Amino acid sequence: MNVLAHSFLFWAALIMALLALYILPTLIAVIRGTENLGWIIVINLLPTGVGWLAALIAALALPRRQPPRMTQTEATRLPG
Repeated sequence: MNVLAHSFLFWAALIMALLALYILPTLIAVIRGTENLGWIIVINLLPTGVGWLAALIAALALPRRQPPRMTQTEATRLPG
């Protein structure tokens, strides 16, 4: 175990894994395309476990952004 504690690769991998876990709510919100993404990022950056948990819940619960609807003029310009 002492060898593992002195390994640079172990500590680098551990820090990367913890950073990925810390920004997990933001990543979920980006992938889902949720509304109010900015608020999720701000809440996620709060240095508390409550902020992280609130950001995770918001990333999973907030509705997704709706794609913009085409107007009648844009629809008639489509090829096909």
